[in-house]
Amino acid sequence: MKTKIKALCLLVCAACMLVLIPVFLSKDNPIEVSMPVLTEQQAAAQEQAQQKAAQASAHKAKVRRILRCETDDDCIIVDKDPCGCLVGPEGVTAINASYTLEFNKMQSGVLAKACPDSAPSQEKECSPSAVAVCRENVCHIDY
Repeated sequence: MKTKIKALCLLVCAACMLVLIPVFLSKDNPIEVSMPVLTEQQAAAQEQAQQKAAQASAHKAKVRRILRCETDDDCIIVDKDPCGCLVGPEGVTAINASYTLEFNKMQSGVLAKACPDSAPSQEKECSPSAVAVCRENVCHIDY
């Protein structure tokens, strides 16, 4: 009796599988996959954009490291423009003194230019009272 029940169960399972197989294999609603087609120029442009983004990210990380500090003594005021305070407060910045050489290497790509014949700016960051300070672990100019 047990073997007959077992055989009947197997027969029912086999019949169910035969009924369900077409449902799983039907192609009524195929999965649609669309892939964009790129030309070699588009692929090269995309690769260049990714390289530029990676370089920009590396540059930002380097700048963050140069600006990082722990105490006011870590920070100094440096010229970020070849003309310094002759172009106004935007010509200077505060960095970590330990990274002066690295900052100078980054600035070596800045083109030399003719500086104005005026006196250096005495406002804000260029005033005689301006000092480099460490605020929230970042060097700033306080005036």
